[in-house]
Amino acid sequence: MSTALPAGTSDHDALPPPRGSADSTPPRARPAVVPESSLDDPKRIGRILVEDGLLTEEQLSKALRIQSRLEASKPLAALIIELGWVSRPRLETALRRHRRELSVEGILLEKGAITAEQLTAAQETIKAQPGVTPGRHLVELGALSERAYLEAYCEKHDLPFVDADPSIVDPQLLKKVSLRYLARHLALPLSIQDGKLNVLVDDLGKADVVSEMQRLYGCPVSVCIGEARRIRETIEALGTDAESGKRSATRVQYHRLSETGEQGQAAAEIVDHIIARALRDGASDIHVEPMQSKVRVRFRVDGGLVHVTDYPVSYAPSLISRIKVLAQADIAEHRVHQDGRICVNSRGEDIDLRASFYVTVYGENAVLRILRKAKALVGLEEMGLAPATLKVLNDEVLEPTTGIVLVTGPTGSGKTTTLYAAVERLNDESKKIITCEDPVEYVIDGITQCSVASRPGITFVDSLRAIVRQDPDIILIGEIRDHESADMAIQSALTGHKVLSTFHTEDSVGALVRLLEMEIEPFLAASTVTGVLAQRLVRRQCPQCRAEYSPTAAEIKALSLSRDEMAGFSLTKGRGCPHCFYTGYRGRTGVFELLVMHDVLRDAILQKRPAHELRRLAFETPGFVCLQEDGIAKAIRGETTLSEVAENCPRSKTVRPLGRLLELYE
Repeated sequence: MSTALPAGTSDHDALPPPRGSADSTPPRARPAVVPESSLDDPKRIGRILVEDGLLTEEQLSKALRIQSRLEASKPLAALIIELGWVSRPRLETALRRHRRELSVEGILLEKGAITAEQLTAAQETIKAQPGVTPGRHLVELGALSERAYLEAYCEKHDLPFVDADPSIVDPQLLKKVSLRYLARHLALPLSIQDGKLNVLVDDLGKADVVSEMQRLYGCPVSVCIGEARRIRETIEALGTDAESGKRSATRVQYHRLSETGEQGQAAAEIVDHIIARALRDGASDIHVEPMQSKVRVRFRVDGGLVHVTDYPVSYAPSLISRIKVLAQADIAEHRVHQDGRICVNSRGEDIDLRASFYVTVYGENAVLRILRKAKALVGLEEMGLAPATLKVLNDEVLEPTTGIVLVTGPTGSGKTTTLYAAVERLNDESKKIITCEDPVEYVIDGITQCSVASRPGITFVDSLRAIVRQDPDIILIGEIRDHESADMAIQSALTGHKVLSTFHTEDSVGALVRLLEMEIEPFLAASTVTGVLAQRLVRRQCPQCRAEYSPTAAEIKALSLSRDEMAGFSLTKGRGCPHCFYTGYRGRTGVFELLVMHDVLRDAILQKRPAHELRRLAFETPGFVCLQEDGIAKAIRGETTLSEVAENCPRSKTVRPLGRLLELYE
């Protein structure tokens, strides 16, 4: 890296150093193409797609015309994906190849982090402020988070974005430089990996500081980018730790002690920090993903992946090796996929981490699934069921002592949670409840549970046959998966038992159709099924950053609504803040569709009526609300958003007047 930037160069267009090198003449050290106006970037994105053969000239012209007529601004890339002309993976791959041709603001526009109106206003304002970029100005106004700006900045320059924390700093490096110097220049040496010093700064316009670091440590420098606030706080914490003689790294207690070995203390502390942060943030999965120029760390929170931090690519071997050691996987094997398990204790809670290692072109990808053994059960009242739906579920579906209750939906829609909430409602001293699961996910006092997965030689159907001889009142079957298990559930219901189970179907009517497709006799399905509850999980609006918004034309069209009807309701949507990882959502709630069997529907099943006829009869059932309608009602009430409903719920062309819908909801 050169020791000084060219005259007139700002942090906006400063060049990143080549990955892991401090050479003053890097092969890609050439002026970045900064457009005269960032508002030209949408057209530039279109040109990139045309040049790469992903889009035709006619398609580009049509997309730009549509974009200009939209009521609410939409990034060109998102519009092209919505039109179905280019898939998201292919589009993102093309844009990654050409990121340096776009401005930071252009990337922010394409991501939807800012609007064209905001950018235009910022450009007008900063005309009299030389050296200030529109993006930086929007950060100062609070219209854009510093994190969002820096992530786009790193994306343009192909650099890692690192969340500063004392746990990722090698304390030995601090012996060669004063903390006062680091605080004054907002620079932080992190570690030496593969003979290169990783230095964290808040922008690239600090060539003199980087050059000084190279001189002090006598090795090439690899630059990372982080938030100024976090760097300052980390330096202050390191100073406090130095005075007290303590490290501030968050430690996780492992049930199996393991040697740090060649991975080093730094890698051990970073992995501890990642796991502790995931547990604190309520993540369900941790993704550690080596890429071409960095190691990306993401958490799955509320069903969606959120970017947490990056590390220099040189960290990849030591981080993956450390996770392998903890998971008791083979650290010498890098050519085959592996699995493992880590047992940790955090704040007195025992937690399982199921580790999976997948070999990729850039190294091994690690995913840790977090399984909390003492996870608290959620009650039916807390799941988001509408009051009217909850009453019908309790009185007409759960209260009868016989029959089959099916909870249906795709993987990850919360079926098991609902099933256990129903069992908890039914559990008392007068009933014998027995389960057959694969595996047991929740442990409930007072019921008999069997995990088929942990019983070698015992099949799912063997357990079902044995259950009936245990004199049960209520039988819980983890999943009806084939004709044999479906037939056992039917026979159990016919002999006077109440059976609860899950099913993988799109909606409530689909469960009835699938039973018939499993060659269950229509008269048996009609006489034993008492109710089907279909469900989805949607994200809740973040209470910290919600604000009023108008639904887009695409949302209204997707949900079969009308603009005039929606005008009578005030909608809100999260803008994004640190509390919600800048997604606008925090937590999840359920969207439900309860179908209670009645005589007309039973007759239709006996006659093997087609699915569309059964659905028409379902809509004629008093009190029936489909998944889409329940989601719309929750969006109007401010619990979720129309975009979440459109994305997660099956589309229905039939939507009752919203006033009537809200009456049914109550």
